[in-house]
Amino acid sequence: MGFSDERERLLRAPGQDLERARRSPGAWPDLAFTADRTAGGRVIDRGKAARRSVLWALQYDRRPQDLGLLRFLLQQETTFYRELVPWGLASDLTLAGFLVAEHRQSEDIWLHWSAKNISFDTALGYHLYHLLTGGIAAALDTVRASAHPDRGRILDDITSDRHTDAAVERWLDEQRARFPSDPAEESLRSWAHHAAGQGEREASRLFMTAWAAGEPRTESTLNTLQFHLARLGYLTEAVAVQREVLAVSDAPPEATAFDLLTLGRLQRQAGDASGAWTTLEETRDVCPPTSGGCARGCGGTSSRSASSSSRRHRTTPRLVVDSR
Repeated sequence: MGFSDERERLLRAPGQDLERARRSPGAWPDLAFTADRTAGGRVIDRGKAARRSVLWALQYDRRPQDLGLLRFLLQQETTFYRELVPWGLASDLTLAGFLVAEHRQSEDIWLHWSAKNISFDTALGYHLYHLLTGGIAAALDTVRASAHPDRGRILDDITSDRHTDAAVERWLDEQRARFPSDPAEESLRSWAHHAAGQGEREASRLFMTAWAAGEPRTESTLNTLQFHLARLGYLTEAVAVQREVLAVSDAPPEATAFDLLTLGRLQRQAGDASGAWTTLEETRDVCPPTSGGCARGCGGTSSRSASSSSRRHRTTPRLVVDSR
């Protein structure tokens, strides 16, 4: 089966979910944020998977009559983030925001403002341009006529040198490239994440492996591939990729030690206790003990902590662009 057929198969159920939502607003509560608690005590959103499915289908099938549904979905994503996501910003919220913004309605300013002001990360990553797609002048008129308590903050944030109609159009073009309306224009890496979100582990593995095969075999590419395979549960393959990370790396000892510790952890999770022990011994050899009794780069020193933090951010990046 080719990727075109696989994309079509994965979109079949989301497309059906979207048609159901279009036919009957009575089905919208199934897409709403609904807090629930798992047996382990973790709070989850029971509507998240269904909402993600419909949003994904809407990306590829955009119609003027969907604005009401899109507004509802953005409201629910905003609630989800406010209740359960203390930091970070993923494409679920920004896709919902972009699809609403594409309708260019100034009355949606406050809906976008709510999404932007959930947390520090959304304040930075959810662009002010979402509020301005109906035109700068119309946005200013709408805000000035409002009694909203944040009226002054928005008026202060909109600056004539940075926020222009031309800049908004460039931003919209960037978002259309980020969220293409043609499924074939999405990267294989994006499809890997879409498939994982649907619980399609094998399809996700195939998409991500194919994406990596077309990229330079750098540490960055390999770290992304390893992290994705491990999260899907393909631990043996993740171990092989992590070995390749070590083979191509020219990192200093503390970073090499972190890569070795990652390899050992993956081996242990894969049930290879002997291999994990051998890797731990390699880690000790890379970073001999200091006079304080712990290995440099392996036992809590500042260099190790910085290296660990750097690696984590490479595999699970957070958006830090100032989007005012």
